[in-house]
Amino acid sequence: MSREIKFRVRDKIQNRYITNDLADLCLDLQNGNVLRGDLGRDDSIVNVSVKVLLEQYTGLHDKNGNKIFDGDIGWDEHNECYGVVVFDEGKFLYEWENISEDLWEIKGDIEIRGNIHDNPELLGGAAE
Repeated sequence: MSREIKFRVRDKIQNRYITNDLADLCLDLQNGNVLRGDLGRDDSIVNVSVKVLLEQYTGLHDKNGNKIFDGDIGWDEHNECYGVVVFDEGKFLYEWENISEDLWEIKGDIEIRGNIHDNPELLGGAAE
């Protein structure tokens, strides 16, 4: 069994997500860097690791069929509270009110409403 490996990319400088039509990025798996540029020309490649944040797709969907990413904020109607998706100890968790649960167990109970960058107020934080 395999799962789709995807990331969304947050530009820390411009404070927004980068879409595929804005930039071609690649991962340097040997050195752990994020690179931008024409891979056919070494002189055009720039290391943008400090300027971006990668958020991994969990391979799971919320109750409405939306893809769930690390850093997403969800609403759990059953518990009537917001929680956040995190990656910890080799797995994705859903955390709320000092409780952590395996995301796999509750994916069908939550509705993704935002993310920690654009909607921190959902968790009681201030906007970036």
